[in-house]
Order: sequence, then C-alpha cells, then structure tokens
Amino acid sequence: MLVVFIHSLEIALLTLLGTLAFRVHNLYTAAGYAESGHIDRVIKRLMQGDVVDNQEYETKMESLKKAQTFSGIQLLDIKRNYGDLHQENLSWLREAISLYLIGAIDLIGKEAKCGTQSRKEIAMLVLKSNLNLTTENALAYYREALYRKLSSDNDLMVRAGAKAAKNWSSYDRIPKEMSLSAQLDEWGIFA
Repeated sequence: MLVVFIHSLEIALLTLLGTLAFRVHNLYTAAGYAESGHIDRVIKRLMQGDVVDNQEYETKMESLKKAQTFSGIQLLDIKRNYGDLHQENLSWLREAISLYLIGAIDLIGKEAKCGTQSRKEIAMLVLKSNLNLTTENALAYYREALYRKLSSDNDLMVRAGAKAAKNWSSYDRIPKEMSLSAQLDEWGIFA
C-alpha cells in the first residue's frame, strides 16, 4: 500500500516538473528572448559598456551629493542644540535654515554649471530630506529666497549660505563665523 502511494507521488512530482518546464518554455518564447540575436545584442551592449552617458544627470547627482554633505555638516550643531527640528513650534527656525541652505545649494549648483531647474530640484530635495518639509513649504521658501529684497534679512541669510558654501568648496572647511549656527546667533534667531 505504501509502495503504491510513493509511486503515485513520484508520478505527480514528474507531472508538476513537466508542467513547470512547459510553462517556462512558453513564457520564454512569448517574451521574445529566445531569439538568439536579441540575447547577443544585450550581451554585446553589456560587455562594451554601451550605456548612454548623460553628463547633465551626473553633474546634478554630484551637486546633490555635495549639497547634502554641506547641509549635513551645517545642521549637525543645530540638531544637537534643538533635537528634532520637525516640531511645529520650530517653523521659524526651519525658515531661517532653509534660506541659508538655499543660498549654499544654489552656489554649489552654479559652480557645477547646473541649470536653473536642476538647482531648484536639488534645493527642494535637500530641504525636504533634511528639514522634513512638505513640497509646498520647500517651494515657498525657495520662492522667498528667489524673490527676496536686496539687503533684507532674507537676502543676508541667502548670501551668508552662499559665502559659506564658496569657502567650503574652495578650502574644504567652513570658518566658525560663517557657519549656520553662528549666522543664526548673529541674526538674533537664538536670542
């Protein structure tokens, strides 16, 4: 009795394997991958590295990396002092930080020769990821920085960020008096 049961399981297993092989074959041929020319072309492209080189994208990603690094360095002291910057009662601080970072990010993008749209996208990404801003808030701060009055407080914040980024990109350091925390102290944000 046990022998019959084992043989019936073997037959069922072989039937399942046959069905699996049949289905794989049908899916493979239906997808068009069975054509040897297609496979050869794919392998040739992979071996030769025939991938489109999009220099604009590479420049944008390199600028994003630099902007994230700069922002992380600047926000370290602020986060140590204030902890969670995402609290509702710290919106005034997020606005001041955003203006400073927008100036820095814009300069980093300009130095890399990124276009206006790319610089805007980089600024939006950095603000949203570091300050947990909504798209609407990040866009509002960006517009505020873009359409600021000359010599206004907002203008001074944006320019200070740009100067700090210029120093950082040239000398790989930010003098204490140009840092975000020093600028916030100078503007009376922490007073």
